[in-house]
Amino acid sequence: MIPVMTIPLSEGIALEPVPPERSGEVSEMAYPIYWEVYAKNPPERVEWFLKTYQSPESIREQILSGTVYCFILVNGERAGYLAYEKDPEGMRLSKLYLLKEYRGRGIGGHLLEYVEDRAREEDLRRVHLEVNIYRTASRHFYESHGYAEVDILDGYRIIMAKSL
Repeated sequence: MIPVMTIPLSEGIALEPVPPERSGEVSEMAYPIYWEVYAKNPPERVEWFLKTYQSPESIREQILSGTVYCFILVNGERAGYLAYEKDPEGMRLSKLYLLKEYRGRGIGGHLLEYVEDRAREEDLRRVHLEVNIYRTASRHFYESHGYAEVDILDGYRIIMAKSL
């Protein structure tokens, strides 16, 4: 068995980087989270998104193209996952999803800090992300950590960014 590397963030919170060959494990976690989080979206849009961006093959290709995927661990248990990547505008936080029972416990702030620190290490001056227009709590979470709305896309997504 290959030892699993973890990155400690704070007491009881760590990240476990996901190699391409374990992309299926992320996909398995993504499906129930997405159906719960995006319940207000048209079901065909959720299904399209999952098949297009969160299938094992798609996640594997994203990892091979430079996107970093990590499982979020709380006291050693998988609590969700995040993904981030460099792009021409800075660091893009692509995914940050926690299982319902882990939300509202201060974990997300540690995750944002981690991604922002990675951006600074790469000498990037901005972190940006997309948030679903129906996810009011998520928008408020990002705003409370210094992110501001900068654009709206296709009626479903809001671009938020933070200068570092």
